Amino acid sequence: MTRPTELEGMDEPNASQADMDASFQFIRRVNRLAGGFWAFKRAIRVALQARGHSTEPLEILDVGTGCADLPIAIVAWALRHSIPIRVTAIDPHAGSIAAAKECLSAFGPNANFIQLEQCGLDDVAQHWRNRKWDVVHAAMMLHHFADESVPAALATMGRASRDLVVWNDLWRTPVSAAIVHALTVFSNEFVRHDARLSVAKGFSRSEITRHVSRAGLRMDKLSMNPFTARFLVLATLLE
Repeated sequence: MTRPTELEGMDEPNASQADMDASFQFIRRVNRLAGGFWAFKRAIRVALQARGHSTEPLEILDVGTGCADLPIAIVAWALRHSIPIRVTAIDPHAGSIAAAKECLSAFGPNANFIQLEQCGLDDVAQHWRNRKWDVVHAAMMLHHFADESVPAALATMGRASRDLVVWNDLWRTPVSAAIVHALTVFSNEFVRHDARLSVAKGFSRSEITRHVSRAGLRMDKLSMNPFTARFLVLATLLE
């Protein structure tokens, strides 16, 4: 199998907010069931161990944040455990930002720990060139990119990271295609199309390894879960 180049509906600039919101409702459910928050939390714990006893807030950049469900979950978890934290959540799509603002408004005062910006990785490279985050995290985002763009995106994440790059995305297998087919049988057409295309645009093990290497990153950990069709990469920038 090869990765298709077709755009998902939510990547289209004219996607309706109703369709975007339906997609994010599905994505939130998948993140809960498929361990998106667990993977993020695992990465945060690795970063905290590397920092030692620092009392400075852990600085996180969440790339392609969507509706900001994972930043909200990780901030809530960190505050429950008295972990100082600040998250910069970015996404270039206006529909994503609108959905994220709605979710953050429901998060109450704790939303102040999350800075939401409508921008993409190119903006990080150009306008925040000297800014560094302890953890640069991308979940369910890089499968939206064409193959030739993935290493450059990972390299930008590496340059923006002080300690750790986290890539959590879709593992492309016949089993994962069957899983998402079953999960979306009763979804509306927009969600069904995007979910099934997303898995087709996921990555094989060899593609993951190749992209990380071409980005100039050292892969410290690769975990692949056949039951959730997700993988987790923890990587650092090569010296």
